[in-house]
Amino acid sequence: MKLRVTKAAVCLVALSIGCGQDYKITEEARNFVLTPTLSDLGAIAIGEKVTFFVDATSTGGGDIGILAVEVLNVEGEFMALADEEAPTLIGSEDTTTMSFSYEPPEKGYHWAQITVKTDLEEDSDRTVDVRGQAAVPAVKLWPGVIDFGPVDPGTTALEDVQVSNEGTVSVNVSEIVFDNGVFTHTEDLPVRVSPGETASLSLSFVPENASEQTGTASFALSSGISLDPVQLRGNACSTASGDLYDQDSDGYSICGADCNDDDPGVRPGAHEVCNDIDDDCNGTIDEGTECYDDDGDGQTELEGDCHDGDPDIYEGAPEDPGNGIDDDCDGIVDSGASDLDGDGYGESGGDCDEYDPTTYPGAPELPDGVDNDCDGVIDEGTELYDDDGDGLSESEGDCDDTSTYVSPAATEIADWLDNDCDGDVDEGTAYADDDGDGFSELGGDCDDDDPARHPGLPELEGDGIDNNCDGIIE
Repeated sequence: MKLRVTKAAVCLVALSIGCGQDYKITEEARNFVLTPTLSDLGAIAIGEKVTFFVDATSTGGGDIGILAVEVLNVEGEFMALADEEAPTLIGSEDTTTMSFSYEPPEKGYHWAQITVKTDLEEDSDRTVDVRGQAAVPAVKLWPGVIDFGPVDPGTTALEDVQVSNEGTVSVNVSEIVFDNGVFTHTEDLPVRVSPGETASLSLSFVPENASEQTGTASFALSSGISLDPVQLRGNACSTASGDLYDQDSDGYSICGADCNDDDPGVRPGAHEVCNDIDDDCNGTIDEGTECYDDDGDGQTELEGDCHDGDPDIYEGAPEDPGNGIDDDCDGIVDSGASDLDGDGYGESGGDCDEYDPTTYPGAPELPDGVDNDCDGVIDEGTELYDDDGDGLSESEGDCDDTSTYVSPAATEIADWLDNDCDGDVDEGTAYADDDGDGFSELGGDCDDDDPARHPGLPELEGDGIDNNCDGIIE
């Protein structure tokens, strides 16, 4: 309390001295104000919690005791004192700050009056107003389905999810929960998205092995609202999306028999060449070439084997002087045997044309209408011969002359192969992405002729179409 000294007061203290004027002592009135008189909290998402503050400031006269702080909710019941206990004192010429919260569970406009009651003898209470608006968040995730495609074990693949805020209130993406540990997120949470804005959140796939992986990513807002989960998959041939699993565009997918989907020259039916690569994906490297020991005698053509189709003929083999064959590959046929064309083989040794040096047992078969290797079959293994017996050779358009299921005359079936050799794999079947929207029927596309319908699309209200293929028309 502050005292004001007047003339009357001085005279009472010093009566023996005498006093020519009257003095008296009066108490300075205590008072305080609340600010702000109106707290407008604006729009927030339902379930969000907003903290706001009211200041009680002494304007002089000494300490003021706070008897009660009351919150009267006029519209809604969602504004309250944030602290467990209200303050009890406003210091002289000081400010006491009180914190309050607004946490609406339903949409609408809400307001309240905050009253501070004090120990002042007169005019002891002060009241201020607070208002806010709660709205339902309108958030969409895109895409609803993410296929990471083929990913090698131990490597990381990244894909983005777009979080679009189409509402009137800001939202915080506070949590992303995965039900499969090979999927995770790379963002620091929470991520705040203002109205009209879109945030990109990066998800990752790190497979431990090559097996198919599926899962979901469930997004939650800080208000407690859960968004529709995003479907995740990787190395998922059973639900493969379009051409994602034929990355080298050679017409063969890793879901089929392509043993190297990064090299278009490696695929089933490819021509095997001497390069230490299994070009035709049959599990054997360089077979039929000069660097492969086709007859298993321990020697390749590059190493001197002059007939790699006969294990008894190789460089250094014992010479049989009566078989008309150059057994030891020294260029000299058995003494006395006939080798008119000098190819190392006489008629008695199996040469089916002694006047053609390109024709002898084990010779490379050429597309020339001649039985070069003297096995009784003409041009086998060349582009002129129908090796798989489906009625068409490579020169006639057969793109895999090792498979009877593949030729220009074949019918396309769902087997991860380009059966009809038109450059498209499985078109018109459940495996193919016929409308080019990234999803096949196998991958959940409910209308593979319409690119505006597939899993993960935003549902358009009132169009009478199941846009996102979830079986529900909004």
